[in-house]
Amino acid sequence: MRTALLRITARVAVTTLLAGAAALGTGVLPASAATGTVVTDSGTGVAIRSGNATSFASVGTQPNGTVEIDCQVYGEPVTGKYGRSLIWDHIPGKGFITDSYVNTGSSGLIAPLCTSNPRADAAIAWYSSRNGSTAFQGYCEMAAENSFGKTAIWASATADWNDAVNRGVAHPGDLNPPKGALVFWNLAAPNGHVGVARGDGYFWATSVNGAIGLAKLPYYSNYRGWAWPNF
Repeated sequence: MRTALLRITARVAVTTLLAGAAALGTGVLPASAATGTVVTDSGTGVAIRSGNATSFASVGTQPNGTVEIDCQVYGEPVTGKYGRSLIWDHIPGKGFITDSYVNTGSSGLIAPLCTSNPRADAAIAWYSSRNGSTAFQGYCEMAAENSFGKTAIWASATADWNDAVNRGVAHPGDLNPPKGALVFWNLAAPNGHVGVARGDGYFWATSVNGAIGLAKLPYYSNYRGWAWPNF
């Protein structure tokens, strides 16, 4: 069985190479498609969702057996037959399934990164709809988690960042975080600061001119780096 640590760390080295292979839209060129095998203990298959999280609507079921994967994306972590995974597989013409129930023969990415990330889009929209709000001042970690539909995961941004470092998936000093990645700073010790990357060099966070706002990286001093949300 693939372990959660291997599933998260093994893909880091290939992310940059795979990102360039994605085509317009959610899918990629047919030549880039890969295959896996859906395996569930119940034998009923795994839910196909409209996005890369369990909060997205179910649009069908992918039965046990061989499945084509045209691209993959990071999303909500799910624990399944093959451990805990942040990877979601896009099934052409259908939607997304969690990779935690797919035997791909690898603990990392086996297909190019999808150009679409519905969960990241939802998080960014959450911040955008609260632009200028002071409701989360002093609660940057809560804001980041809430933007992804979660709450009370980490006590602080520093705790969140340290988790990524300990799992070997942090990207220290990298000023080019992908859309939906968490971006961190060593500010307001010991709590730190966190926001959500827009994927174009900008990020959303609290405390941008005293409120939720959009700014260009690094903006604050003591930038730590980025990591995919582990929630």
